[in-house]
Amino acid sequence: MAWITVARVDFAFARGDASACASSPGVLRRFCGACGSPLTYENVAHPTSVDVTTASLDDPGRFAPTIELWLEQKVAWQALDPRLAHHSRGSNEGAAEDAPRVDQAQSMRE
Repeated sequence: MAWITVARVDFAFARGDASACASSPGVLRRFCGACGSPLTYENVAHPTSVDVTTASLDDPGRFAPTIELWLEQKVAWQALDPRLAHHSRGSNEGAAEDAPRVDQAQSMRE
């Protein structure tokens, strides 16, 4: 599943309210209460950012992958993109600082 990381202070749902589930200690996952589609991942270890599922965006094509994470859990048939940085686990270095701002993402959708 593809995600973008955005600064938490700039994030808001455009409409409606998401349902939430505390999936593990310190982790909150939000999803559509009507269809169950995953929307966000929030971790108290990274309080300044929120991960948003790219497919849930109005124009997911605007956010091409820049990194491939959690490769230690990759399925065998999934090919890696040699143009991207690779990490066997997660990498949240500078996520909030380098993240696209939600207002920038909004203007890209228009």
